[in-house]
Amino acid sequence: MNDSKRKELLFFGKITAGITHEIKNVLAIIQESTGLMEDILAVTPDEAFPQKDKFHTSLKRILGQIDRGVNVTTRLNRFAHSPDHSPASLDLNEIAEQMVLLASRFASLKYVVLKSSPSDPPLVIKSDPVSLEMALFESIEILLNVTGSGGKITLSPRKIQNKCVVGVGCEDTVLSEEDCLAKITSSERWASLQGTMAYLGGTAKAFGLAPEILLYLPDAINPK
Repeated sequence: MNDSKRKELLFFGKITAGITHEIKNVLAIIQESTGLMEDILAVTPDEAFPQKDKFHTSLKRILGQIDRGVNVTTRLNRFAHSPDHSPASLDLNEIAEQMVLLASRFASLKYVVLKSSPSDPPLVIKSDPVSLEMALFESIEILLNVTGSGGKITLSPRKIQNKCVVGVGCEDTVLSEEDCLAKITSSERWASLQGTMAYLGGTAKAFGLAPEILLYLPDAINPK
């Protein structure tokens, strides 16, 4: 990655990180106000507030959405800081979980469930965060085109023959094994994924049976 592109990434990351902090401040104020309303509700006699139960239920739903918003903005903030250091020590379990959250909207639009299956113990490599996240997202996009409505896509970091691998696999494909493999490897995204993996010093392999893309990653990337 040349210096100009890296400066652009750092700029966008810095602005996005700043905005996520502001959003979290807004959510914190809403959370504080909702908590105060719950306290007032708790000391209000039932006979003085006939709709007390419905109001309490609504407050619980608001608090639930606040927690969801805080989780999303926390992940987005972490994503925005991805360009800060490269190469960086990365826990593949954390990266997989982060991409599940960040890409879940794209999966839900196709009625596909996106999840992660963490390895035990965690796998830590030294790599470029932005390029690795891009490789995972490209893999997800490829499989969204071969997975039927109601299917699942799972990100599963693991070791294969002592090599660190992130598997991106799907269930309930609407295609045969041969057609599925052909659709994966003929995708424009597949060519882009190969370029991303080459930059990371790794490789991507596709399998049509129980469709899965395996991203083989080196323990440490050579800085470029």
